[in-house]
Amino acid sequence: ISTLIWLHLSRGAKIVKQKTKRVYQNEMWDAARFYCKETNKCHKASAYFSAIVARGCELEALLRIFDFVENRRPKDRRKKLYWLINRAFARHWIPHDALRAWKKAEHTPLKTCLHEIREARNGVHANLLEEDLVTRQTVANITFVVHAMYSFLEIKNARSLMKHPHEDGKVSDAECKAWKKKQIKI
Repeated sequence: ISTLIWLHLSRGAKIVKQKTKRVYQNEMWDAARFYCKETNKCHKASAYFSAIVARGCELEALLRIFDFVENRRPKDRRKKLYWLINRAFARHWIPHDALRAWKKAEHTPLKTCLHEIREARNGVHANLLEEDLVTRQTVANITFVVHAMYSFLEIKNARSLMKHPHEDGKVSDAECKAWKKKQIKI
């Protein structure tokens, strides 16, 4: 124990266990916006490593938002990006038609791309750094994937917002069909 803490304890102070701070969805949106701004600054300043890390953090914040929505109890939420990515695919947070369109256009599964972003972000650990990944093109590729994730998750939200009122009888079949016709095909 440091001498300062020991002196404090010797005067009758109690050690109080700090309560872990609860994090909410809005804070995750704020974090995602912050990481997006920081990535853009880093990219303009040619700080590509920092841009990769910030974009990976933005992806994590985005997936964590869905984890908050799905799991109300904090102990059921995933702690690591690896498990968030796997949960996103296991729980179908990304629509199947979006995954098919992605694979057709990019010839690489989206899940593989997301795990590669995670591995690039893990370059903050000295033993995991791969210097040849730190390029302008890598940042552009990661940005493309993360922006695609925003689009896919937005599509999922839009579909969910129409599905539940339709099932509850608040929206008629005709209104639901008209809405689906207006939706853009992926």
